[in-house]
Amino acid sequence: MDFTKEKFQLLAISSLTLPWLISLAFNYHHPALTQTLLSGLAVVSASFLISWAAETAEMDVPRSFSLAIVALLAVLPEYAVDGYFAWKAGSVGGEYVHYATANMTGANRLLIGIGWSLVAFIAFRTLKSKEVELDDGIRLEIFFLFLATLYAFTLPLKGHISPFDALVFVSLYAIYIYLSTKAEREEVEVGGVPAYLCSLKTETRRLSVVVLFLFAGFTILMSVEAFSEGLLETARIAGIDEFLAVQWIAPLASESPELIVAIYFVRRFRVSASMNVLISSKVNQWTLLIGTIAIIYSISAFKLQSLPLDARQSEEVLLTAAQSLFAVAILLDLKISWKEASALFLLFIVQLLFPGVEVRYIISAIYIILSLPILFAKRKEIVESFRTVKRLIS
Repeated sequence: MDFTKEKFQLLAISSLTLPWLISLAFNYHHPALTQTLLSGLAVVSASFLISWAAETAEMDVPRSFSLAIVALLAVLPEYAVDGYFAWKAGSVGGEYVHYATANMTGANRLLIGIGWSLVAFIAFRTLKSKEVELDDGIRLEIFFLFLATLYAFTLPLKGHISPFDALVFVSLYAIYIYLSTKAEREEVEVGGVPAYLCSLKTETRRLSVVVLFLFAGFTILMSVEAFSEGLLETARIAGIDEFLAVQWIAPLASESPELIVAIYFVRRFRVSASMNVLISSKVNQWTLLIGTIAIIYSISAFKLQSLPLDARQSEEVLLTAAQSLFAVAILLDLKISWKEASALFLLFIVQLLFPGVEVRYIISAIYIILSLPILFAKRKEIVESFRTVKRLIS
């Protein structure tokens, strides 16, 4: 089979990362707008490379594991941004202590409020349906997201993220990654660039996947700071509050890779794989990211200590945990309807447009009140998710 078109696509998309990487190599400084455009183009291009590598990798590893790696690579920018704030918080203190948590909570809520609902709306249109069903392979991610969410409710009560909390969250992620390697491998019908990569000899195909993953991950990591700074500079010029810019605009840049990957999958009629990427990203950020910023904070301060949460940050963590609980409750039966997707989107927009204390508590209460009867009604689904994990352990 002639794959000339696919080879050209792979080469063309890869080359779009070069203008920014070359600029970095030669330390060339661009005006803010040009910097944002070139770094943003590099992030988008790298996201397509990750998408193709992920589909190809499913020939050799289970989907859950492949997409967990995709999620980890895609959220590297978020780690870079949040890790920077956590390091400055430990060494300098001041507002950076608040920025570390603000960026983390903003990224998590943005991922569900915009990411999950956007992909669902695209799926409704693509499949011409008002409800989409997901496959059983997504239960592993849902289960660990549920556990992490329940534990996260303890953080605002304690008013800090302790080293013990970091250990719990990192351990949850480690167990999740281990079990994802034991999930069932699925037969996937590939097309386009992944079909070309799958036609290569086994050793060449596997090497190509590793190279694409590494190159794309490196490109995203080297591009997102400039992309974030460009967006933040625009926010400053527009007179937008810096705290809100850190909480929402910086995550908008750092969350873009997984959104692009998810949209790519849903446009290929792979709705479960698309949601798998986003849920895995959420598991990643709601376990490993929280644990990581607490650890970096201690390392930077040269002593073992807890990352403090003031009243504002405790409210933000509570709201993020409540949103996560509602999202898990919705997906327990492996379905999402247009009403549920609309609820995720609208409740997020309300908290975004009205960032007051009362609104945060009201929206948190709404999330929890909506979640409890759904969780009770779907209690058998919780048991089934537990059984799925138990089978993987055994």
